[in-house]
Amino acid sequence: MLQHTRRRIATLLRTLGSLLPGGSPRSGDLRRVIRPWRDDSARTYPSVGITPSRVLAFLQAADAGYPQMQFELFSEMLQKWPRLAAVENTRRLALTGLDWEITPDPAVTGNGQTRLAEQAADYCRQTLLALDRFRDVLDHLANAIGHGIALAELVWDNSRLVDIVPVPHSRLIADPHEPWRLHVRTEEQPSSGIPLDEQPYKWVIHKPRAQPGRHFEGGLLRASVLLYLAQNLSFKDWLIYSQIAGMPVRVAQFEPGTPEADKQQLLKMLESLGTDAVAVFSKNIDMKFVETSRGGDKPYQPLQEYCNTEITILWLGQHLTTDVGDSGSRAAAEIHDRVREDLLVDDIADEGQTIRRELLTPLVHARFGDGVPVPHFRRALIQSVDTKVLADTLAVAINQLGLPVPERWVHRALGIPEPGVGEPVLTGRAQS
Repeated sequence: MLQHTRRRIATLLRTLGSLLPGGSPRSGDLRRVIRPWRDDSARTYPSVGITPSRVLAFLQAADAGYPQMQFELFSEMLQKWPRLAAVENTRRLALTGLDWEITPDPAVTGNGQTRLAEQAADYCRQTLLALDRFRDVLDHLANAIGHGIALAELVWDNSRLVDIVPVPHSRLIADPHEPWRLHVRTEEQPSSGIPLDEQPYKWVIHKPRAQPGRHFEGGLLRASVLLYLAQNLSFKDWLIYSQIAGMPVRVAQFEPGTPEADKQQLLKMLESLGTDAVAVFSKNIDMKFVETSRGGDKPYQPLQEYCNTEITILWLGQHLTTDVGDSGSRAAAEIHDRVREDLLVDDIADEGQTIRRELLTPLVHARFGDGVPVPHFRRALIQSVDTKVLADTLAVAINQLGLPVPERWVHRALGIPEPGVGEPVLTGRAQS
């Protein structure tokens, strides 16, 4: 009890110190924690010989705070199931492929606050652009869509953010006594790890569909485990079936009293007929071939198709954009593709909320102190809109509705670069 009280007091003091103007975090007191470690490359290949009971054991261990086997299983699922890897890439790259921007907080009022908000946004923008690994970190945080959680470490030097480091999923555990507390395993603390809540402004924790009290349950890969199990086991049976389907059954009859050694030798000869096609038998042995049915029966294909369809719906919200052909037309696919837009908007909102809370807030507090409006992190969703549709929309908005549209935004949305000073440009006919 005394140790727990001391830990709470230490955490409170760190938090109070971090809120001092220009001192969040304190200079030099938060060194880099995530360093290369041999355990990051260790693998146990849990999907080899996978069974429902083993999968259940992995999930239960994750719920108890030890998700390493669950995360390794997720990695192998992506490697062994091409359809899962494809839809996971589609969902994740739809987010990370969009340009990002830092915009001032639109809720501020007054000239003084507006100027501070613009300064804070510009400072955050320049700081993030100077970080070589920021794009890698954004890609890593997007893995939370599947894994349910993703972390990155903020490295400070004299109240300046100098680096940001992705945290491998194998490093994550939860405190067995206080399961709501996340820990990160290090080479110095390989078993218990270090608690994240004792280092304010040190970690970016992204949990898109957070389950209260359950850190490792919200990802789409966990929801995909049952489908993967059905697909994996049926695919193995299908391969075995494919080896023997259509092959004639080789039958050899021998006289009663044949020695056991002769029987074993006869069995080896029958087995070799499948590849050698030649054998030598005694006249006392009756050899025959029983032809099997050569129909078009595919007992495992319907289950494979079901798993592929369901996993696509789970990740993308529809399946016609990946299964156009017998299952639908191109026009239907374009209609169903709009469902993915809803999912993308939600992914953008989750990411922006995390970046603003876990990254932009520490940056603003460290540079300007408390009370300065924190900017927003946004994705340019307009990139996913057809440029012809956008041009028609702009024509109506400007010519008929008279809406003021910033030229810089139009150039970026249409993918047309702004002309430089004195650079020749093409001009069209002015419309009256």
